[in-house]
Amino acid sequence: MPKNIIISNRAQKNINEILDSVYQYTLFPSTPKKLLEEFHRTFQLLGTAPKMGKLQADGKRMTFCRHYRILYQEHDDRIEILTVIHSRRLYPQP
Repeated sequence: MPKNIIISNRAQKNINEILDSVYQYTLFPSTPKKLLEEFHRTFQLLGTAPKMGKLQADGKRMTFCRHYRILYQEHDDRIEILTVIHSRRLYPQP
């Protein structure tokens, strides 16, 4: 049974900023919409295969969607999406 996906406030803010930036760059409303759909497909996949992401030293896991790094924490009953950032940005952020 898939685990519930919880998107933290920080991750939601990251996603909103990414989508806005993508729209500003392309000026096509369909582009950020498709990216958001891909994020959600990745999140749902994490719910069914939570160990697919690479385990980090701090116990969090990391996976990718396009060029975006998704940091998440697996719990007994849920997956918490912690951060979504472009893969060229440093993590953890200073």
